[in-house]
Amino acid sequence: MSKKPKDNSVGAWAKDKLESLRRGLDYYTTRLKNQPHWQQVYIDAFAGPGLSTIRTKPREQGGERLMTDMFAALNDSDPVEEEVEYLKGSPRVALDIQNPFDRYIFIERDLKRFAELEALKAEYGTKRRIEVRTGDANDVLLKLIPTFKKRSHRVYAFLDPFGLHMPWSTIQAMAKTGATEVMINFPMGMAIRRMMPASGDVPPGWEISLTTFFGSPDWKRFAYEEVEDLMGPRVRKFADSEERLLDWYRERLRQAFGHVSQAQLIRNTRGGRLYYLIWAGPHPAGLLGADYILTGKHKRKKV
Repeated sequence: MSKKPKDNSVGAWAKDKLESLRRGLDYYTTRLKNQPHWQQVYIDAFAGPGLSTIRTKPREQGGERLMTDMFAALNDSDPVEEEVEYLKGSPRVALDIQNPFDRYIFIERDLKRFAELEALKAEYGTKRRIEVRTGDANDVLLKLIPTFKKRSHRVYAFLDPFGLHMPWSTIQAMAKTGATEVMINFPMGMAIRRMMPASGDVPPGWEISLTTFFGSPDWKRFAYEEVEDLMGPRVRKFADSEERLLDWYRERLRQAFGHVSQAQLIRNTRGGRLYYLIWAGPHPAGLLGADYILTGKHKRKKV
């Protein structure tokens, strides 16, 4: 439903997400660094560019900004320029960890961002083994997944779509390898909430998208209830529908992978709930680290 900005800009809240990813990858590769019999593979399914700008509000708006620039022109000085803050995207975060993966696979369907990733690949040269693939992330993943074997591979996949672009069938296929851990963006505020009106009158196209994303039409049971009042029988949304859906989705991940973390809520600058980060994988040691990172315990560690 939502569209990714074409200018490669991100909200300031992306810092929290990328910091959790960095810590998660550090923990993962440190845990496996003394086990060379496995090829360690990192997959970024919706890679985006290697570098993004952080969206900020102008310091002055409308007429105030115009007056500032006019004053600068009259005094033969340059107009006031906004400060631009750059942020490493998930590809660079993964490439720059202390214990690198044996193989990096970046997937991006946008041709401009694909070209930027190719430039990133050239920048790192022989220091990292990088593959950049274009096309629909799910199509690419479903071709890759059968090549990963539990006896020879360990895979960490970052699944960060801008909307409901990660169907349950693809996640389930990754879980079946027994060799894959995932960090998933659960887009509650950026997509799911917008597609579930309070009345329960979900448009058919949205209903199909939600069922494909969750892998079951049972999402309706966790979002809506049938009630009867003075107006007769009707459908209404649970007041805690978001918590119900999140808990149900996490339980499905646990059943598929074996272990699932607590969810980290990512908020925007106004405190609105955007999405959750969730880890899932086959090993309890992975769960230990993921819970420590995603629940923010590392921030409360005593110095």
